Amino acid sequence: MATNKHAIIRYEALDRCFSNKGRKFFIDDLIVYVSTAIEEYSGSKASISRRQIFKDMDFMRSEAGFRAPIESYKEGKKTYYRYSDRNYSLAMQQINPVEADLLKTTLDMLGRFKGLPQFDFVQELALKLKKSFQLEDLGDCIFFDQNEYLKNLHLLGDLLKIIQNKQVLQVRYQSFNQDREESFLLHPYFLKQYNKRWFLFGQREDFENWSSLALDRIIDFSIEHDEVYKPASTHPDDYFEDLIGVSKPIELTAQLIRIKINKSLWPYIDSKPLHPSQKVIEKQKDYTIIQLDVIPNYEFYAQILGFGPAVNVIHPESVRLTMKEKLIAMLDNYS
Repeated sequence: MATNKHAIIRYEALDRCFSNKGRKFFIDDLIVYVSTAIEEYSGSKASISRRQIFKDMDFMRSEAGFRAPIESYKEGKKTYYRYSDRNYSLAMQQINPVEADLLKTTLDMLGRFKGLPQFDFVQELALKLKKSFQLEDLGDCIFFDQNEYLKNLHLLGDLLKIIQNKQVLQVRYQSFNQDREESFLLHPYFLKQYNKRWFLFGQREDFENWSSLALDRIIDFSIEHDEVYKPASTHPDDYFEDLIGVSKPIELTAQLIRIKINKSLWPYIDSKPLHPSQKVIEKQKDYTIIQLDVIPNYEFYAQILGFGPAVNVIHPESVRLTMKEKLIAMLDNYS
């Protein structure tokens, strides 16, 4: 591996350690973490010395490096290392003028695609980059609805690289509704964000259908270099075609669901459809009836319940009955 790539991996690994608010990294922990990061990238055993770690920290602190606020903290006879500024990360550092000009040029080029359906993301991406790197003085004029405290956000870069390299993972995971963790092989396919939470989608060795793993529920993972990667059998667009959110119950299929919407809420639903299949069936002075072709999953019910009395599921009866049961259960909580 080229020396500069080796160094970049070390800096990024150390950055994740120093910005981790939930764990203290002593020098031996840093050595293990950095060595593992290099091994996972290169596929070969890596050995990093204490001297190298200290040299890397000195460079990261320096003006020639990243001016990183790395501080040492005593705990008994041992010392751990962390950023003194809890909001600091290498990703948020200012780029130099040459890089800024190149990024501006790239954003201008991407801006030419604005308006095309498949490039809807460009405008939001451009605003985020301009604010992050201060390419324009946006100040406090714009904010993004992100959960910066979500656990395991630092795994996104590593997982994206693993997906691109088509590598198999051994995952330790504990879902929201389980008391114990489990371990399994996963063929990862893509990452998706929903409701300010990230999910990793892939094929488990012991499951027939795809699995979605909440990033913040992943305990640990490692690359299984001896396992043969199984590519996805369907495209993500096809997988999510009849879904709101990310969960896909195995036993359910898409249904034509009709919802009556109060006139006070209709402008909001009209401007921000609940699903691409949304179409108007009936429009009156006081209400509008829409139809969705979706699987009634957890996210569907959560979203409809969130609108309160302004909506009313009128068809099919099975979905209407489920809504009624959920409302009764909610009411019982206050009785």
